[in-house]
Amino acid sequence: MRAVNAIFVLFFICFAVSCASIYGVQHDYDKQADFANLKTYDWMQVPEKAGIDSLSVQRVKNAVNAELKAKGLMMTSDNPDFLIAEHLGKKDKVQVTDWGYGYGPYGGYWGGYWGPGGVSTYEYEEGSLILDFVDAKSKKMIWRGVAKAEINSANTPEKKEKLIKEAVNEILKNYPPVPSK
Repeated sequence: MRAVNAIFVLFFICFAVSCASIYGVQHDYDKQADFANLKTYDWMQVPEKAGIDSLSVQRVKNAVNAELKAKGLMMTSDNPDFLIAEHLGKKDKVQVTDWGYGYGPYGGYWGGYWGPGGVSTYEYEEGSLILDFVDAKSKKMIWRGVAKAEINSANTPEKKEKLIKEAVNEILKNYPPVPSK
């Protein structure tokens, strides 16, 4: 019984830690783009029909501006090298874990399985942030970064800002991409 309790405690610790972090971080880019010459940027307008609240839009912009400034890039609306489009989304998710066991008799003369099953479910809301960098002249996408996170616990302005900063940091950690040789 101690082993079962230890497994449950270990699972819940791992699960709690995994939910608190950013996951699903991905990057893609145009290998022909010359990122070394991209020094200035501006933001593309977020369409109103996207349904993204202006507070979240501004939090993302603030976090991205701070990260890019630290990398030596400058925001300007006067002939920027590239444009940034932000996409925010959220959806309800369910995590199902089949523990592979249940309680009680399992068949034969006992009449089959009974009692609570070895399956647990966890419902949460997943948020996603996508940053697209678009060449200002050609209007072609040259870089994309994506991150996802559980957003249930981001229920205050401070927590939302912290989560967005973490997501932006993870997305831009490896920007600009190092050209392959």
